[in-house]
Amino acid sequence: MFGERLLYLDPALLQTINPEDMMPLEVDDEFIMENEDLAPRIQTPCVVTGFILHSRVFWAAVRDPLPGHSAEEPCPCVQARDPLIQISYLQDRLQNLKYLLHDIPAILRPWGPPNEDLLNSGGTAAISRLNFATMRANLHVTHLWLQSLLIDQLEAAHAGQRGALPASRPGHSLYKTDPKSLWLEREELCRQLFFVLSTLPQASLEANGLHLAYKVRDIAASILACPFHPQEPEAKRAAEYVQDATSWLSRLDRSESINALHLQSWVDTDRVRSEATIP
Repeated sequence: MFGERLLYLDPALLQTINPEDMMPLEVDDEFIMENEDLAPRIQTPCVVTGFILHSRVFWAAVRDPLPGHSAEEPCPCVQARDPLIQISYLQDRLQNLKYLLHDIPAILRPWGPPNEDLLNSGGTAAISRLNFATMRANLHVTHLWLQSLLIDQLEAAHAGQRGALPASRPGHSLYKTDPKSLWLEREELCRQLFFVLSTLPQASLEANGLHLAYKVRDIAASILACPFHPQEPEAKRAAEYVQDATSWLSRLDRSESINALHLQSWVDTDRVRSEATIP
């Protein structure tokens, strides 16, 4: 379609939208007819379930997921004028996002094998398992990636302050935004990331394409700026995380050439350098 372009909702519009009003019906396409839907009596997770959860994850990163609460949040101009409000707002987003997926259907949880009872029986069982595993990979890696982006904003907000933060006010608590505390948050994200990757089959990871590799790279790259002394345990763990991330990226991105100049992965860059040094 000519003239098509990507548009983003402005902050004023975001505060007036209820995201649940835009969610699709949680049934598979084959159950939707022209004038009615034939949803099963017993509600089971389907492909649309993953889409809905994925949408809620993105929404929670920018607005309070509870209906009506977003209207009470400070607008960007207020956040820009008051660093304490900005840091408090970002921390609230991070806190809400962190626990958003704790009560999702068992088949989409990152830990343990999926519940086979929730899958279709017969010849489509293998396809269903692969589809849900692919959705699990996209959902949970995106969930961790957005948390990493919020920590980036918290770090930038703290670094941009001249001197100490102002005293706390009623309803706004000061949070630990020093480099060491934020790095420990990043370390926990890396732990969860490698756990999620290790519990999923390679085919499900590759099905998400290079976008998954870029998210893994962004999360892992955030621990490179380790504020601890090189001899401290945290710094040694950071080196181990980098090695693990490089190993995972080499498996996720098997392309033989750089796909785009602005989206280079560690693996592509290292491969080009290695080939250039081979006599």
